[in-house]
Amino acid sequence: SKIVPEITVAAIGGNHGENRKNGKTFTTFGDNDDVALVESVAEIFGANPEAYGHIKFAIPTDELSLTLEVKGKIIGITHGHLARAGAGPEAKLRRWIADQTLGRQAIGDCDILVSGHYHSLKLADWGGVKWIQAPALDGGSVWWRQSTGEIADVGVLTFLVSERGVT
Repeated sequence: SKIVPEITVAAIGGNHGENRKNGKTFTTFGDNDDVALVESVAEIFGANPEAYGHIKFAIPTDELSLTLEVKGKIIGITHGHLARAGAGPEAKLRRWIADQTLGRQAIGDCDILVSGHYHSLKLADWGGVKWIQAPALDGGSVWWRQSTGEIADVGVLTFLVSERGVT
């Protein structure tokens, strides 16, 4: 964390963190274990501002997407499970972000779209939007392998943003 003067850790709730009863979500979008974990880390870091004061956290309260501005670029983050129309992850996310733009949602203005849900690292340049699909830490789920044929490498997504975009 000492390599750069400021770090933003962003988190978004996903379908695996939802609190469910009989397979159905029964609480709010903000009541999500994925987000709760990052909230705990933010609280721990906040207790030591001398060491970690340069690390900021972007955590939604009751939304399934968020935007933040970094070096003049708008970064949109969503888990990816909201994107349903299309064949394959890229087509689904591309359609979803286009619909968000048409609906004048904040994430529709993003320069960089970051998503999860699809387990493996994927990158695309859609002209006005760069898409980064984050890898998963699950070591490759049996469900994902058997439903898609893909074997996902374990990974954590970290990237730098400058005035020029993603580096």
